[in-house]
Amino acid sequence: MACSEFEDLILDYCEGAAPAADRRLLESHIAACAGCRDFLAQQQELDLRLVKSLPRPTLSAAFHQQLAAHIAAESRTPRFGWLPRALNTVGYLSLATAAGCLIQQVPHAASWVGLATLAASASFGIWEMGKALRSTYGHR
Repeated sequence: MACSEFEDLILDYCEGAAPAADRRLLESHIAACAGCRDFLAQQQELDLRLVKSLPRPTLSAAFHQQLAAHIAAESRTPRFGWLPRALNTVGYLSLATAAGCLIQQVPHAASWVGLATLAASASFGIWEMGKALRSTYGHR
């Protein structure tokens, strides 16, 4: 019987999905563990039998063309096209709120400086995010 902590790793190993470090660990473990060695052999035999018994599916001649056309159409379709406008709106509302807070705090110099710094930071962040979104989505 295979060690329970190695069963998933053995299955990944059979599929070729195990990372190199895990493969080395498993190979050194299998050299010393007969149960895991037997489990690996059974899995490899099962994979071989499945490959031999299941027919390979055939694809139509137009499949590759249809797939390429579908991929091209998907890549042209902008996702979240509304997002830059929504973020701009949120940014403008945030700036208006910050300005309102600043106006209320004018008599208090320390608060005014802190809020001005906060507003400037928010403005810069919104400006940079807008530039990034415009370059990503092609908006000007």
